[in-house]
Amino acid sequence: MNLMDELKVFDQVLTSESGRFYCKNGIVQRFEPTSFNLIEGGIYAPQDNGNDMKHYELAVKTLIVPNGIKGFCDNFFRDGAVTDIFILPDSLESIGTNDLNSKGCVFAKSFLPEVVIPGNVKILGIYCFGGACIDKLVIRETTESPYLRQFKDARIKELYLPHSVVSGNKDGDYDFYRNFSNHCNCRVIEY
Repeated sequence: MNLMDELKVFDQVLTSESGRFYCKNGIVQRFEPTSFNLIEGGIYAPQDNGNDMKHYELAVKTLIVPNGIKGFCDNFFRDGAVTDIFILPDSLESIGTNDLNSKGCVFAKSFLPEVVIPGNVKILGIYCFGGACIDKLVIRETTESPYLRQFKDARIKELYLPHSVVSGNKDGDYDFYRNFSNHCNCRVIEY
């Protein structure tokens, strides 16, 4: 497929200092980093178990997702690394899907710095951060999603959860929050 045919597949191209985001109906299908953002040759960084290093071929300094994006396709940034800044827009409604026929894994097995889930996100999809290595994750009180093993086998250095969620999750059945007690290596900090 040539470039012109490929561009017809997308109905919108949004940009940020990180690069171009090729979308179909608000869902990012492809990311093309700017040359100054791309880390040539990738990087070696910790992986989910925290003890071993992994080579991340796709490595960028920043992943600043522009406003207007509503979601991401399956495997969008799987096995990718962001070294400095990771920002999701307020327009984001989902990170993956709850369709059980989906492959999910939007940011699976990725290496990420601080991740703040925007308040408008209604769905955290299947394995969306499965096996990821995240320095800091902030979940908003408004974020709710069915349990879909979103963070299975993830390593999260600092996980910030609202007090109401932590205190309301005594039975372990608070939708996707049971990921953290059942499947993750993380340190929970209430706020």
